[in-house]
Amino acid sequence: MAIFSKIQLDCEEIILKCLFPVLPLIQIPDWEQTKKYYSVNPQHKLNSLILNDNQIISDCRTLCADILCNTKFDILFSHNEVEKYVKTDAILEYVSVNRSYEVELLPKGYTGFCIINFPNGQPELLKKLRPEKENYDLTKYDTLYLTQSAVLERILNENDNGSEI
Repeated sequence: MAIFSKIQLDCEEIILKCLFPVLPLIQIPDWEQTKKYYSVNPQHKLNSLILNDNQIISDCRTLCADILCNTKFDILFSHNEVEKYVKTDAILEYVSVNRSYEVELLPKGYTGFCIINFPNGQPELLKKLRPEKENYDLTKYDTLYLTQSAVLERILNENDNGSEI
């Protein structure tokens, strides 16, 4: 039987109160499948993409608001271990929600392929992000969230106080 802390149970509810920006990272997409999908549009940027060591591509979604490209984040945390957040530098560099055209933001309620740059190196916590080809294993993988320090502080305070934001 799994035992969950109060913050684990309340995390998504607190995030849904629209503390901005919060960018959920869902999984690492299957690159071969992704290339097949985008090959229909030969001019699309993802067809010739080469990531550097500090970049990742992730399936991300927004919950409450559009998140613009070039949004900066400084906190990464996992859904099941919010208190074990890490400070990092991250920038949402690129978003694709459709192979026919490119956009400058991840629209509210959409899931898209996002390129995220970690200029100071990728944090170890990213290893908790599930590769699409693998089955979801709660002991090994988790949904991760990028946000900013002020937002994390409000999430932690909301959980501690149980107060409305």
